[in-house]
Amino acid sequence: MKTLKVSLKGHSDTRWSSKSNAIKPLSTQIKEVYGVLKNMIANSLNAETSSSAQSLLKNINLTFLFYLDVWNQILGQIDRATKALQIKTLTLDKAASLIQALKNSLQEFRNTEFEENFTRTSTLVTTLGITNTSMRLKKKKRLELYEGQDDGIHISEVQHLRININNAVDVFINQLNWRYEKLMEVADDFGFLSGASLYNMSTIELKKAAMDLAMKYEKDINGAEFIDEISDFQNVVKSIIPDHIKSATVIELLQLIQDYNLKESYPNVEIVFRIFLTMPVTAATCERSFSKLKLIKNYLRSTMGQERLSNLSILSIENEVAGEINFEDVIDEFAAIKSRKVKL
Repeated sequence: MKTLKVSLKGHSDTRWSSKSNAIKPLSTQIKEVYGVLKNMIANSLNAETSSSAQSLLKNINLTFLFYLDVWNQILGQIDRATKALQIKTLTLDKAASLIQALKNSLQEFRNTEFEENFTRTSTLVTTLGITNTSMRLKKKKRLELYEGQDDGIHISEVQHLRININNAVDVFINQLNWRYEKLMEVADDFGFLSGASLYNMSTIELKKAAMDLAMKYEKDINGAEFIDEISDFQNVVKSIIPDHIKSATVIELLQLIQDYNLKESYPNVEIVFRIFLTMPVTAATCERSFSKLKLIKNYLRSTMGQERLSNLSILSIENEVAGEINFEDVIDEFAAIKSRKVKL
């Protein structure tokens, strides 16, 4: 605790962020951790502690340090993307863009030969004095390892490390494609509703996109009316916000309908906007609700009724809104509703 600036953390199998939170402090403070383990071996009065530290120290080799550096880089990218995907106001089109950006970053990382990672690892190994293995990059950018006196690493082992990392990244990319394939399709279906699309698309293209969407949501909107409405709505938007139409988001366009009282004139357009904006990007909110229920209804509250449990859950989930409520106003309103006049 005196040596490390950030404490080391464990990880959970059910929370993505915990994996990144566990890797990052260890990767950034591996020198300090290595020094602490050596001090524990040299100065510990407990034989078991000294033996455990020595066992851990043996596992900190070039392979371990290379994987640590690579996983810190990969999980950092994924963690930033998952946090962004959990924002409540995030729409499907922005989520699709974030996922595509993450896939591109992972693919770009996978296509590299990890020279920078090997170089950092080699420098760290030399600094810590772990092995006699040295690395260098030739002009052809091909990594070669030269064996030391005792435990050098052969080129075949380097290739094995690369293959393992490439396979892991391929699994990530395939999982992203599988889990978010439908989300990307839905985002494409509603893509013509953005301000940039309304500005750039021709009337024919806009009507065709509206027709395709109306066929998929025929129970919610009137297809023929929606096709006519969307072309007129395009001209209205160009007239009302000519300077900002290219950057206008779906939320801003729906707000425009509310501000100018256009709901009765474009009912189907308004419904389509609401459908798109209420589609959840992830199931994080639902999972948080179950987590809250577990915390609220514990073994001490096992006899709690459903109505009270639901009310307490809402207060806990929406704690930010609940914290802004003025209880005096609520009490006064309740007293006014429940007041009774008794004739004497």
